[in-house]
Amino acid sequence: MGKIYSLLKSCEAAFMPPQSVAATPVNPRLVSWSPPMEGTVCLNADGSLIGATSSAGYGGLIRDHNGVFISGFYGAANVRSILFVELMAVLHGLHICWDSGFRRVTCYSDSLQSVNLIRDGVSAHHRFANEVFCIRQLLARDWEVAINHTLREGNACADALAKMGALSDS
Repeated sequence: MGKIYSLLKSCEAAFMPPQSVAATPVNPRLVSWSPPMEGTVCLNADGSLIGATSSAGYGGLIRDHNGVFISGFYGAANVRSILFVELMAVLHGLHICWDSGFRRVTCYSDSLQSVNLIRDGVSAHHRFANEVFCIRQLLARDWEVAINHTLREGNACADALAKMGALSDS
């Protein structure tokens, strides 16, 4: 599905009239995985909505400071909201980190909205207040966790697992 969408967008751009093409050149930027400090694990978390099937899922992976894969996860979600599945990915990933005994974690999400909600908190009336509260309760435990935003391109592995979650029956 993604390849078809990408092809469609490329074809659409190729046939646009010249005046509709952006006049400002875009500078390419290199996006790559940055290892955490020694003794720290890296959690990449992501959510996915697949429109054609109306399915939602989350996923992520944990790597050590050398980039060695430690664990991966994915799951389906009943709530069809990208914000919900992004939050569920972080929540599930943090639970795995805690349960695995990791006490220094750097977490990356490509959802700036999720990162901001986790950092700043939400009112009790927010639609996903419970999920944010659960994440913040986890963060209050005796461990060091940094929640960071990354670009989508820097979260490709977690994105693939989130898509698996959206397509699964779990």
